Amino acid sequence: MKKWLFNPFVYIAGIQSLLLGWAIMLATAGICYFNHAHFDGVIDIHVGRTTPLATYFLEQLTDWGCMVLLCYAAALIFSRSGIRFIDVAGTLALARWVMIVPALLAFAVKVPASTQNVDEIIRSITPVTITIGLLFMAFSIWMIALSYNAFKVSCNMKGGKATVIFIIVILLAEMLAYYTDHQLYKHLN
Repeated sequence: MKKWLFNPFVYIAGIQSLLLGWAIMLATAGICYFNHAHFDGVIDIHVGRTTPLATYFLEQLTDWGCMVLLCYAAALIFSRSGIRFIDVAGTLALARWVMIVPALLAFAVKVPASTQNVDEIIRSITPVTITIGLLFMAFSIWMIALSYNAFKVSCNMKGGKATVIFIIVILLAEMLAYYTDHQLYKHLN
């Protein structure tokens, strides 16, 4: 059971994991449209800003795509094995499946009408909001663990070398996705 929760990539990869991951990413984007939750970075989730429908789907594509391209490039440079793009793309798509839970939890977040008023912001910080924030963090950490295992399996890397490369890749992917998503907001609003 533990392997299915943290490393399902030893059982499913390639086109199967890609299609399953994409289906879940599409469902996540659809949920986000209704509660205004945004994944504006590889590991970020925020609630509150209303944007056009396309934004929610493009965020999923951007966040996943940045991670895939940088992981694949790192694997081509640092792995001694033959790497298949479909395996990297598929396992990293499937690694995002856990983010559907924070998307659902975002329905419980009450965003103040105005973020200009400090008192309203402070009043919106309730025990429920703090709990949901902690759950967002826990699911983000789980997704990072899944992504790391996807990277190790699909790129045939292990040990300290894989860990260091993955940390660098995820930091670069987060920055690239955040920048790309925010450019997207400027053009779609």
